[in-house]
Order: sequence, then C-alpha cells, then structure tokens
Amino acid sequence: MRFLQKYFKAFLMGLQSSMEYRADFLLSVFSGAFIIVIQCFLWTAIFKSSSNSVIYGYTYPQMIAYSIMAGLVAKIVATGFEWEIAEDIKNGGLNKFIIQPIGYFYYRICCFFGRKALQLVVLFIMSLAGLMFCNIGLGLKLEVPRIILFLPFVFLAMVLNFMIYYCLSSLAFTMAEVWGVFVAAGQGIMMLSGGIFPLDVFGEKVSAILSLLPFQYIIFYPVNIVNGKLSFEEVMNGAIIQIAWIFIMIILSNLCWKSGMKKYVAIGG
Repeated sequence: MRFLQKYFKAFLMGLQSSMEYRADFLLSVFSGAFIIVIQCFLWTAIFKSSSNSVIYGYTYPQMIAYSIMAGLVAKIVATGFEWEIAEDIKNGGLNKFIIQPIGYFYYRICCFFGRKALQLVVLFIMSLAGLMFCNIGLGLKLEVPRIILFLPFVFLAMVLNFMIYYCLSSLAFTMAEVWGVFVAAGQGIMMLSGGIFPLDVFGEKVSAILSLLPFQYIIFYPVNIVNGKLSFEEVMNGAIIQIAWIFIMIILSNLCWKSGMKKYVAIGG
C-alpha cells in the first residue's frame, strides 16, 4: 500500500501542476487549432483542384477527419517532461531519488499521467466534437465500435510516446546541452508519427518501412482506427506491434538509464 500511496502522490503532484498551468495548456490548444484549420483549408484546396475523389487513399471527409483528430491526438500524447529530466541530471536534482525509496521512472510516469488527467477531459470532449462535426457536417460514417477502440489505443500511444522520450532523455547523461536534440527529435517524431500529414503521402515502400517503426503508432494508427481507414484485422495486427514496441522501449530505456547512471556525477541538487 505504501508503494501505491507514494506514487499516487506523484500523480496528484502532476494533476496540481496541470491545474496551476491550465492557462498555458489552453493557449497551446488554441495555437494547435490554427494548425488544424490551415491543414483543413490546404486539403480542401487540393481536393477541389483535383478531379479525383480519393487522394492518397483518403476521401475528403476522411482527410478532414484525419487532420482534426491528428492535431488533437498530438496534444493528448505530447510530453515535455524530457526537459525536466535533463535539468535534474544536469543540476543534480536526481540526487534525492537516489537516496530516497522512490523509483525515478515510476515517479515520472505517474506525474505524466497526473498532468494529463485534466487535459484528457478537455481534449476528449474536443475529439468527440470533432468527430460529430465530421459525421454530421461532412457525412463521414463513424462506427461506434471504432470510437470505443480508439480510446485504449490512444492510451497505449501515450505510453509509447512517454517511453520514447524517456529513453531519449537519457542523452542528458552524455551531453551538456540537449535542447537542440529534443527540438529536432520532436519535429522528426511529429512528422514520422503522422502528426503533420498522413504517412500515406510517402508512398507504399516508405509506408511499409514506417509500419515497422514505433512512430506511426503514436498518431497515424489511432486516428485511422476511428476514421475507418483500417480494417479490424489491421487494427489487431497494429495492436500487437504497438504493444511490442512499448516493451522494446521499456527494455531500451532501462539499458540507457543504467549506462547513464554509471556516468552520473551527483553535483548540486
């Protein structure tokens, strides 16, 4: 029980942090909305200028639904804790976790989901509003089973994205300044996960390669579940790969952190 209590407190700390910085979160959501609007105008212009009703395998309603949902899922799975980890490693904030009976990984993941708790309520309401718009306004036929399936796969996408960035944060053990790496990695992951545009635009060969990497299972895969692009067989096959990558990233991050801790010099804190 004590084990659960201390990590529940870490969850509450994350929740309190999200409530304290709720204005910052709302501003980030509104700024993200501008990107969604721009993408919708862009794809509307592309479909109007084309004689084809299907582009890159998407109908117009599916593409607009993808643009809306990809923007919202990107906000749902977004991290930000990697900067705090780098600061802990650089300035000795990691020291207290070495001498106290609390695991740093468990602390971070509890804080992460604590910060997401309040945000998820807002973003899921916005997601449902976006799906209703696509269903009523654009005539996209949404299936209730797909919407239900969408929820657990978004949760798994959050876990996968957390593990990727937790692993990436271990670079702070060997690099004095990692902000450039985090920024570049963030942009690269956003593109490779389908957060900017559907990965189908890369073509079949590149898409086949990307399907074996973890990134598309963060945004591209969950969004295409709900908009009807994936069959239920493809959904189940993707679920196996998504879960497999979570376990791979857990092992990889554990190895990276063990190696990093050997180089860690407990200065400051």
